[in-house]
Amino acid sequence: MDPTSAAVIVLAILVALLFAAGAGLYRRVRELELATYNGVGVRFGAGQDEQARSAITTPGGTTLVVKINRQCPVCEEVLLAIGKLAPGLPADYSFAVVSDDPGFDKSLPAEVRVIKDPAIWRSVTVPYTPALLVVDADGLVVFTSPLGSGDALVDVVERAVARRREAQP
Repeated sequence: MDPTSAAVIVLAILVALLFAAGAGLYRRVRELELATYNGVGVRFGAGQDEQARSAITTPGGTTLVVKINRQCPVCEEVLLAIGKLAPGLPADYSFAVVSDDPGFDKSLPAEVRVIKDPAIWRSVTVPYTPALLVVDADGLVVFTSPLGSGDALVDVVERAVARRREAQP
């Protein structure tokens, strides 16, 4: 084999390796973007999501939106935690469970709104499920967090309620 052919083959292999490394790096950056997404500042109702805003928000109150899906392995535990927390929330706080399952039939307290509309589920644009979003009365997302367990939900909600009490004179 002449040296020119060998150089072309080596260069082709190097270009292929660089391309594969670049694709892998792009994938890792995208995963990092999704992992650090917080969604704070997103406003429901901007544009065509008016139906989502009116379904999710509570006039004059804060809504704790929990996004779940059918394939979620910890959603049952999260729903049990919602059932325990909902009756003890302050009057201006409420839960809304947003599910992609039109046949959602889990037993939850009457205080918990269950939204089974796939369009509204898609409008909650956090890249993880289950997720907790704290939404003010105007539809502004003020906090988001992935939920890895029912205990995580309890911790976040208790801290949010405690901060609210501390902020009140």
